[in-house]
Amino acid sequence: MKDINEIEVHLSNNAAREMCSHLFQSGVLLKVQVGVSIKNLLCEQLSLDKTYVDKRITTILLNSQPVDDIDKTIIKSNDTLALSSAMPGLVGTTLRRDSHLAPLRNNITFKGYRNNDDIQAYGLIHLKLFNLILQEVGPFLLQRGVMMEFEDVIELFYNKMSKKITGALDIYFNGKKTDINEVRRSLKSNVEQKLVLLKLMVS
Repeated sequence: MKDINEIEVHLSNNAAREMCSHLFQSGVLLKVQVGVSIKNLLCEQLSLDKTYVDKRITTILLNSQPVDDIDKTIIKSNDTLALSSAMPGLVGTTLRRDSHLAPLRNNITFKGYRNNDDIQAYGLIHLKLFNLILQEVGPFLLQRGVMMEFEDVIELFYNKMSKKITGALDIYFNGKKTDINEVRRSLKSNVEQKLVLLKLMVS
């Protein structure tokens, strides 16, 4: 038996966008090297362009706290990282990295520039994407594959996105082409596995 079950779903462009939105706004799990800076995570591990990170990802929350210095802020196992482009209004401006209104949020700004004792260790982090970042980065990350809790995959395949997945062009379970009903049966029979690797391809 594989250490972790892998599901690859091929969807139309519209269905893929809807699933991408659902997954990343709720949050997915990524296995990454922790004990490194957020900048390292985004540019070196997730292969995002440095200019894109600097200019496009203007709002970053670590465990619900706004982050200004992504070169110093260290990511650790079980952290929740949320990425967004510029959000409208006073709140959006205040949350923005290095905003001139940053002093207004001083009491909630992330200040725990933690050491990197865990460098070269691997762990799971929670990742959330919003607005333009969701549209631009989400599909790329889903093609690479994201981790999901077993219960969340069951919910995804049986309820929340069941109609979209039922209409999938192709579905592969552990590398073998199959159908939605067989995937559901396989998931139900592997309840001891806590995580599932999900990949999404646009066909």
